[in-house]
Amino acid sequence: MKTEEFINQKDMYPVFQPVVSFSTGEVLGYEAFARFDEDAGNVSVEELFEQAKKEGCVWALDKQCCKSAVKTARAFGLRKKLFININPLSMSEDYFKEDYMRNLLSKYAMNSEQVIIEITQKNRGGKDVLQSLVNYYRNEGYLIALDNVGAENCGIQEICALNPDFIKIDMSIVRNINGDKVRQSMVKSLSEFCKNTGSKLIATGIETKEELNVLLSLDVSFGQGFFIGAPEKQFTKTGTIPYAFISSYQQNRRLLAAQKENMEKKSVQKRSSQSKKAADARVRSERADSSEKKICIGDFCIPGITLFPETPVTDVLQLFQVNTECSLAVIVDMSKKVVGIVTRRNFLDLFGSQYGFSLHMRKVISELMEKTFLSVDENEAVTEVSKKAMARDDTTRYSPVVVESNGMYKGLVTIKTLIDTIVNIEVADKTQEIMYKNRILQKQQQLQQRDMKMAELVQKSFYRQTPPETKHWECAFYFRPMSSVSGDVYDFYMDKKAGELKGVSLFDVSGHGVASRLVGILSKYLAKQVFSSCREKALDVTLKNFNKTLTDAKGLVENYLTGLFLRIDGGKIEYVNAGHPDVLVRRPADRAVHALGGGSDDFRGSFIGIDGLPEDFKVVEETLEKDSYILLFTDCLIESRNLMGFEMGERTLSEVFSKATGKTAKSVLSYILEAFSCFTEGIPLKDDLTVIVLHYKPDAA
Repeated sequence: MKTEEFINQKDMYPVFQPVVSFSTGEVLGYEAFARFDEDAGNVSVEELFEQAKKEGCVWALDKQCCKSAVKTARAFGLRKKLFININPLSMSEDYFKEDYMRNLLSKYAMNSEQVIIEITQKNRGGKDVLQSLVNYYRNEGYLIALDNVGAENCGIQEICALNPDFIKIDMSIVRNINGDKVRQSMVKSLSEFCKNTGSKLIATGIETKEELNVLLSLDVSFGQGFFIGAPEKQFTKTGTIPYAFISSYQQNRRLLAAQKENMEKKSVQKRSSQSKKAADARVRSERADSSEKKICIGDFCIPGITLFPETPVTDVLQLFQVNTECSLAVIVDMSKKVVGIVTRRNFLDLFGSQYGFSLHMRKVISELMEKTFLSVDENEAVTEVSKKAMARDDTTRYSPVVVESNGMYKGLVTIKTLIDTIVNIEVADKTQEIMYKNRILQKQQQLQQRDMKMAELVQKSFYRQTPPETKHWECAFYFRPMSSVSGDVYDFYMDKKAGELKGVSLFDVSGHGVASRLVGILSKYLAKQVFSSCREKALDVTLKNFNKTLTDAKGLVENYLTGLFLRIDGGKIEYVNAGHPDVLVRRPADRAVHALGGGSDDFRGSFIGIDGLPEDFKVVEETLEKDSYILLFTDCLIESRNLMGFEMGERTLSEVFSKATGKTAKSVLSYILEAFSCFTEGIPLKDDLTVIVLHYKPDAA
């Protein structure tokens, strides 16, 4: 079958593989790959391009792949970068001059800043062709990624000539890199090169946690591969296990840097003046009177370095050799339960013998860790912990104490800290340190507050601070900006004469910062005007009017909105969604929870605020029973992660909503917020949060 006939059969569809940041564990973007339906035969994409090369229609095939990727990405509401592969052989036909990519992105309301053109060096068709391709797309405003670096005939010469924004290491270099010092040295050199030139390094084909650990240690910026996330038909997030590995590595890195800084600070403190020493002595004397009060050991623990049981012994050896201030590491499993420790002294002793390295180099740390150690609960008194520590034998008496919270690892307390705390010397040092940090924070806060105070005051004047009081509906809501001002938009629409609740709106503005917040204030004002003026019109028409009004009003500002309108007439509910999380309803009889509209992805329309997007909004209607509850929320509630990298998700939220106790909207809201707080404990929120609970009580006075 000829290539053109194959394309015309429309058997092709895209899949998307996440490209993940090694700094945060979050997704930077998705690389699009072409796939074929099962009945399309056994022809691979590579074979099809080889056939197209022979037939002189590479660009026709490239165009079909690009169109499929862009169209599908827009349909799924792409919010990240999109990596699109372009074959350099397309240049030989000069079809790129038709501005195909520019017209394609314009058709689907995308811009070049969202797209990264990924150019493979295989079948590159000559240096001049490759350079022309890069120049053309760079002039159009695209970022450039150079693929297959390190593969055969794909090397440093092209990197220097093309100066790409992203350099993708070929999977042949990444495969089993944990056991190859030569390839590790090569990647380390590329990492240093990228730091000096401003390019970003992406490792491809990561399939094991051992490969990921080595790439993290080599300061690679981004990665992709089946271990991190497989190519799927829809956008996926970082897998929970690689997310935990990346988070743990970066946390350990920050702790080691803090320990080094702390040692340098202590060195400076030793050279402080005699007057400061006298002042510290007075503080110790004043604090001594409070020594009889119970002081919990958890108040003095530090995070400490944590490792997984599968960590190679060679990595631990490098940790102790490079970081001389690190005396102990704690081994924890994926649930943060402590399974062992490894002390610097005992560990290095194992490698001090003639055959120590050869004997242990292929092991993992779980085979060498110490399983006997002192572990205490965070609420134990310092004095009791001190007795237990001193009761140990001579070999372990001065090892740090492991502190746990509810059976999970919390941190470490050194014997020096333990003793200093008992005699109240450490209290004075901590007080001085806190005072110093507070002065720095106060200066920073003054600058930030001066810039943000006005925006905060304006937002508060527009936003309702208390829930409305109605005859048949009880309302409660929670509104928490990530910073002083929020991009979330909520409002309640009332018939003041009848004292009835007629509607609710909830929108989420994209992005963060002052621009996002100002768009939110504008959106709230316009939404109220449109909702009030369209009382007799269908709710989808109301949303379309709001979309047009908002798009015209904000002009060239790029922020867009997701959100919903809820129209209320007694117990009858009308509901329309614009790319927002589902609205949940709880029945009174069996407390079962379901989503308005059935929870289908087809129900959600596209987001609003950008000219040219399809307005495929659908109205859902439902009549509620007495004592039904409705839950509205922004995506922070279900997308926030816990310490293990799992998201709360709509399924868990539905279970919490079903079990929420109390007979008022306020009590149900409190139950949900408490469950959310427990789930995300230890992880700061990364977005604004708004939660609204409505309780239908038609018999209320």
